[in-house]
Amino acid sequence: MSALVKTLSGWKGAAVPQTGTGGGPVRLPAGGVPVRGMAGAGLLVAVGYVDPGNWATDMAGGSLHGYGLLSVVAVACLLAMAIQLLVARVTLATGADLATLTSRHMPRPVALGIWLAGEAAIVATAVAELTGGAVALLLLFGLPLAFGLILTAVGSILLMMHTHARGQQALETCINVLIAIVAVSFLLLVLKVGPDWSAAAAGIAETPRALSDKAGLLLAIGIVGATIMPHNLYLHSGLIADRARHLVDADKDKALRIASIDTMAALGLAMLVNMAIMIVAAASLGGSRFDVTSLAGAHQAIAVALGVGPALVFAIALYAAGQSSAITGMLAGRVLIQGFHGKKGATPAAHSTPWLRGIVTRIIAVVIATMMLTGGAAGADGLLVLSQTVLGMALPFVLVPLIVFAARRDLLGRFALPRVLVGAAVITTAGLVALDLLVLTETLLG
Repeated sequence: MSALVKTLSGWKGAAVPQTGTGGGPVRLPAGGVPVRGMAGAGLLVAVGYVDPGNWATDMAGGSLHGYGLLSVVAVACLLAMAIQLLVARVTLATGADLATLTSRHMPRPVALGIWLAGEAAIVATAVAELTGGAVALLLLFGLPLAFGLILTAVGSILLMMHTHARGQQALETCINVLIAIVAVSFLLLVLKVGPDWSAAAAGIAETPRALSDKAGLLLAIGIVGATIMPHNLYLHSGLIADRARHLVDADKDKALRIASIDTMAALGLAMLVNMAIMIVAAASLGGSRFDVTSLAGAHQAIAVALGVGPALVFAIALYAAGQSSAITGMLAGRVLIQGFHGKKGATPAAHSTPWLRGIVTRIIAVVIATMMLTGGAAGADGLLVLSQTVLGMALPFVLVPLIVFAARRDLLGRFALPRVLVGAAVITTAGLVALDLLVLTETLLG
């Protein structure tokens, strides 16, 4: 990924000093914006786009509506990409992450509400990750879900501690391996299924029919909600803020181009993985006698339609997705707490000890999940739906401040968004809020 970014950004490989003699900003030599430092954040963020929540909605969409919702996956991922690019822009221009900016520039009561919404989103994300991992262990080894929750939580914390002790590069390598497992697994499944590519390409013509059905519309909203998640915005801003803390203004344009290419490449990969998940479901699970709206049901259907081997690949990939998302979720939580409650001049969020906070978050998530896990695998799928609902409710609390900051020329200077783009961002956010309210209403009314 770094090599691709180097090529596209025109990086010439100049040596880059990390700090000045006083530890303050330094002027980087021409062509010397640190690609190794700026690249890599996108792939960590991309993990959140292939988590168990995405799996559940993509599998259900493909099995129930064929290729009709494939265009919804593409639109959701492109919309998420645009939002993450805006995060990169705001963070590079200000040198601060979203949590820090909110704490500094919002009235204290408002900032408190935004922080609480962020914490709720972090816990909801942890619930989804742990639930996905527990379902994977159930499918692989027949472990009880409650035991699987605990094992997944302990495993994610130990993995974070192990990689964190070896530095950021080790952490990123671990994440790269896990997301590669997911990507390669679904590539193998797509090859095994052998889908009708002409039918997949023509799926856009089926989108209006799929959306005309109430269940299809709600599922499409669920796909969008599972794709655009609050913790990813905090995570991305924290990672970029850490990478860019020594940049001077003259280097920010080049750094923004590098970060943008990195983000688009990584989220482009995530979009392809999500589309592959739906293609596998559409090509092999349509008309299945199993409940393909559940992860366990999808696993059973794959075993019947494709064999035990592909079903095993599915379960392994699900566990890898849950663990990789768990690690990035802990990083996002650390960015959140550091930004809202950290002291000025404290150790940057991504360089401190996220696993300490992760222990607390996982204990809360395990308690919540265990209390609500009734009905076995069906209860697990209900938890995933509930977690996505909470994430949808929390999303406006990070999107609105993001747009406010992006429009402020006193904060961003020449990087401030033009009024036309601010208007488009406001309309998009209003649309997302309306969709989330619709899903919330349907969830509460049954």
